[in-house]
Amino acid sequence: MIQQDIPIELMQAINESPYNQIDYDYLLAHNPGQIRLEEQKIAETEASLVIPQDLTVTNIEIPSRDSNRNIRLRTYHPKNQDNLPVLLYFHGGAFIYGTPEQYDFIFHDLALTLSVLIVSVDYRLAPEHPFPAALHDGYDTLLWLSSQAHTLGGNNNNISIGGSSAGGTIAASLAQYTRDQKEIVIHHQYLIYPPMDHRLQTPSMKLLADAPMQSKQAATWMWYHYLGAHRNHPLPYAVPSLLTDLTCLPPTTIIIAEFDPLKDEATQYAERLQQAEVSATVFEVKGATHVFDFFPTAMSRQFWQQQITYLQTIFIR
Repeated sequence: MIQQDIPIELMQAINESPYNQIDYDYLLAHNPGQIRLEEQKIAETEASLVIPQDLTVTNIEIPSRDSNRNIRLRTYHPKNQDNLPVLLYFHGGAFIYGTPEQYDFIFHDLALTLSVLIVSVDYRLAPEHPFPAALHDGYDTLLWLSSQAHTLGGNNNNISIGGSSAGGTIAASLAQYTRDQKEIVIHHQYLIYPPMDHRLQTPSMKLLADAPMQSKQAATWMWYHYLGAHRNHPLPYAVPSLLTDLTCLPPTTIIIAEFDPLKDEATQYAERLQQAEVSATVFEVKGATHVFDFFPTAMSRQFWQQQITYLQTIFIR
């Protein structure tokens, strides 16, 4: 991978980010929980975002399958609007770190522009809570929304799911699990640069092993912690690409980045969906790295506009 192929503006934004001072690769291998503390320190120095006047942002707790534990949800609801399409979302962070709040700068505008209710899940994190903890939190939330979304201004029967990076993996697993449970129909799944295969054997994983923002080493350790004691023989639904039968899954959109080692496994998954007669579309963002949309560049602004135009065709009331 030749870094000079990445736009200068993006590389400069990556290098200037305070999060670039965190040695993610080292900590994923040696002290994954420390990443959360390091990110929190940085977050505390950042100015709080002003919530738009026409938006309500709320933290709520709902019951989980465990009687002694609730699940925190962060909701984004355009005021004075009801029966909205629902987007159930899973944040990124290698299954190990990240928070719903890190997506405020995206979801404030997304909810208002699309007139959609966004529900972001504060799911349990590895390594303390390996798979299937995050999947269970996701499905418990989906079940709750299927009967209670209207209490938040959403449509109980118009729920899509999505996620970024590891959150995209969780969303894909949730789509598979939900299909087999036969209790809820998911309208669409929207996956942004998702890891889909723990074997890390694709051409892009080899060619882009040392890419900025996502390395093969980091991918190795994130799967190691997420799969836990079952890393040699992953449990069903843990690794989306391992599922043999992909029929009857919801229509799918996958966003990939040109300089992301994860791009081939996501593309291969989409191709398998198409072979199973599932509607699947892949958009590649040229010149982009993993999590490119977190940086204030012309590329991310252009992607934002294209994303809005596309999602308006999906989130229909």
